Amino acid sequence: MSYSIPDPERASHNVETFLAENPGFAGRLQEKRNEVSLLFSCSQFLATHATRRPEALFHALDNLGMSFAVEELGRELRALLSSCASLAEGMAVVRRFRKDKFIVITLKDLLRKADLQEIMLDISTLADAIVDESLRFVETTLRQRYGDPADNAVAVIGLGKLGAQELNYSSDIDIIFVYRAEGETGGVAGMQGVTMNRITAFEYYTKLVEEMTRFLSANTEDGFAYRVDLRLRPQGQRGSLALSLRGYEEYYESWGQLWERAALLRARAVAGDAALGREFLALIEPFVFRKYLDFQAIDEIRRMKSQVEQIKPGAVSRDIKRGYGGIREIEFFMQVFQLIYGGREPLLRERSTVKTLHSLTQKGMIGYEDFQHLSENYLYLRTLEHRLQQLNDLQTQSLPAGERELDILGRKMGFSEGKAFLAALDQRRRKVRAIYDSLLEVRPDDKKQRDREGSGDNLFSRAFWDDELPLETLLDDALTAAGVRNKQRSVHYLNKIRNTIHSFQTIRGRRLLEEIVPQFVEAALKGPDPDLALLQLVDFAALIATNESYLEAVSGRREIVETLTFIFSHSEYLSRIFMSNPRYIGSLFEGEVRGKGLRQREAELLSLAERYGEATAIRLFRRLEEIRLGILFLNRDISVRTLMHGLSNNAELIMKLLLAQRGPSPGEGAAGGRSGTAAPLGVIGFGKLGGREMTFSSDLDLIFVSPGDPPEAVVRAAERLVRVVTSYTKDGSAYAVDTRLRPDGSKGPLVRSLGAMADYYRRDAQPWELQALLKGRPVSGDIYIARGVMALRHSVLLERGRDVSFADIRRMRERILKELSKESPGSYDIKLGAGGLEELEFIVQYLQLSHCRAMPFLLVQGTLPAIARLSRAGVVAPETAGKLREIYLFYRGLETVLRLRNETVLREGSGTVKTLCATLGLNEESILQALKESKEWVSGRWRELGRS
Repeated sequence: MSYSIPDPERASHNVETFLAENPGFAGRLQEKRNEVSLLFSCSQFLATHATRRPEALFHALDNLGMSFAVEELGRELRALLSSCASLAEGMAVVRRFRKDKFIVITLKDLLRKADLQEIMLDISTLADAIVDESLRFVETTLRQRYGDPADNAVAVIGLGKLGAQELNYSSDIDIIFVYRAEGETGGVAGMQGVTMNRITAFEYYTKLVEEMTRFLSANTEDGFAYRVDLRLRPQGQRGSLALSLRGYEEYYESWGQLWERAALLRARAVAGDAALGREFLALIEPFVFRKYLDFQAIDEIRRMKSQVEQIKPGAVSRDIKRGYGGIREIEFFMQVFQLIYGGREPLLRERSTVKTLHSLTQKGMIGYEDFQHLSENYLYLRTLEHRLQQLNDLQTQSLPAGERELDILGRKMGFSEGKAFLAALDQRRRKVRAIYDSLLEVRPDDKKQRDREGSGDNLFSRAFWDDELPLETLLDDALTAAGVRNKQRSVHYLNKIRNTIHSFQTIRGRRLLEEIVPQFVEAALKGPDPDLALLQLVDFAALIATNESYLEAVSGRREIVETLTFIFSHSEYLSRIFMSNPRYIGSLFEGEVRGKGLRQREAELLSLAERYGEATAIRLFRRLEEIRLGILFLNRDISVRTLMHGLSNNAELIMKLLLAQRGPSPGEGAAGGRSGTAAPLGVIGFGKLGGREMTFSSDLDLIFVSPGDPPEAVVRAAERLVRVVTSYTKDGSAYAVDTRLRPDGSKGPLVRSLGAMADYYRRDAQPWELQALLKGRPVSGDIYIARGVMALRHSVLLERGRDVSFADIRRMRERILKELSKESPGSYDIKLGAGGLEELEFIVQYLQLSHCRAMPFLLVQGTLPAIARLSRAGVVAPETAGKLREIYLFYRGLETVLRLRNETVLREGSGTVKTLCATLGLNEESILQALKESKEWVSGRWRELGRS
């Protein structure tokens, strides 16, 4: 049979490429040339995959009738995964498996071996099998780390098109995770038979969701399997990644909103424990399908409807999903009937769009003509959506703008050219909109009422909430004036922010929201990085929309708007903290952004511990202090040196609290408690903590020391400190802890005696360990151990410091530069790049080690005090010391801003440079020039040391 080829040029090019790469398949291709040309014409991403895996192409052509039952697909994928030794290998297998099966599905579609509904079912069934087997595979690795969760199970619930079994070629998969009950894992047997890594069910399943999401959506050399969207879970992006069955029940009973009921209309158990999936669906049924609907809910549905109809007929609308008469309008049309009548009419509780429309006809709720128009046009628009997405595996619903591309698309849809196709498409969309407009017709006075409840004389605020005015029109000039880097993305963010109006069920809540949110938008557009500010404002708007008391607090204090917008414009890191816990926003309302002494901070930490318990307290304290110090630093109220000292002191206060709380050790008696009297344990800080140079997201480099062989109680105290600091809770972990700098590294015991530590450093320590010892400093614990460690450090470095040659340090530096530096043209690795911060620190540390025997006072931990002492000793000239100090502080300032932006390198022309301009009081040209000159100067000193 001969098939029409819509894009002969693309087909011919792909066939030539295929033959060039796979000459051995020339005969097979000739037999199936027409079918292959059709596939290669319509799908570039599958043509590329077939060229890499020609056997998959011809296996598909020979097996177009293969079964797409989820059990058979699952068995096939399970067998492939069984030979994988790592998650990375499993990811590659899953991605190739998906594309192999997509060749079959696409050929069935293009060769008309199956209708659209079968194609959507095949795509959805494939996703079910991949999600289920991926869950099984990922959980196996998790169980090896944490043990089995006792008497528990997990199920994956598909929503949206996955739940309806109507996935398109490049859909996100909307999923949520439910586990049966709270509890904990069994842990795993560690060395000496001690059970390790026992964690709560919440922690376990949260980690499972994180690993599973990365496993499916990470973009590897084989692409991604599926983009995973978890935002339909309770509380959206702010909510827990997984909840127990009881947790879902409590949430939906107390807080569930109408949009969540709409999202759950299509809920279906797609993977994991089938029985648990059925229990979840039974649990949500009374919430989703209610027998009675109050007028307030009807009004909310009407508001949701107004959000769907964003673009009117006659406007330029290339979006066949969201534009007028598009897919979303058909889906929303039938969902409204399900929300209103589904509680009383079980026949309407369908997931499939066409089946639901048919049920509406059976119940006499819509006429047959409407059913015919909506179902036919739904299938047509979904077919068109597939033709758009088949090309490059991109999630697009937009028609191409170019005439040639439109002609090709028209031919794919059965037309001779693009104009005729567009005309016919417009007629179809107008029919859909005409039927949609009859749904919940809006009362004439609705808009006037909304204006009366709105924001008074604020024209911008009223216009911002006007659903009939596209934001790209309203804010085009403002976005241009603000200098946004990506207008299209900014409009997308603004539309999301506008949609928060649906979060409130009370008129007062909406009024406050309508008044406040536009203030944030205006402030964001005036800031140094509006792109970043709008991105953060999306989440923040959703956050404050769930709590009327916050709205009232913001409404009464304009300075809060300015402070938060300042943070949103400058720091993604601090913004994420604000989103994670309402307590942090409350700190601004309580006026906590001010200077604080060490004693005051210690008292606040103790107060938090008494109120919340130490595990929660240390997380709250760290984040609250990071907010306070971060704002002061960005406002240029404190120096970067003060910031580093503050963050380091806060970590020490936390260590002190945790050791004091551990209770009495043997021989301490009942008086141990918080005083920690005679506690035979010392905590030694290395790295940034040891040098009092911590910044945001810094790890804690720690080693633990006891006077003699550590008793079991002391080892447990050290283990407990690490566990409490690093364990993951709903507030995250307090710090990442690295104990690998202890003698014998990760192979050695966690707690070493002072004598064993002395023997190791005097006989076995490598040059890099002696270099690290420079930063060693007691940060908590027994005062006598602290004195002993400092005396040991002093004597070891005096004895062995000169053994560390510049060749040793250079080898380590070159390895770091080769393996870890991320510098590239137009971007600068401040820390690890050539002439960067680490190189400067290595210069200082080498000079300390090589001269300390003659001048012991050089053995200070911090870089700045070391520079000052090297100058005083005459090791470096005063002008050289001044330059080292100047560049060090400059680098630390740059590094801090990068950390606050969650970035590791500085890119020219980025929003980060704008933040640096505001923070450092310089222009972009001056900053980049100073950076280049600093790197050249440090590299010059490094080369000089190598020659000396």
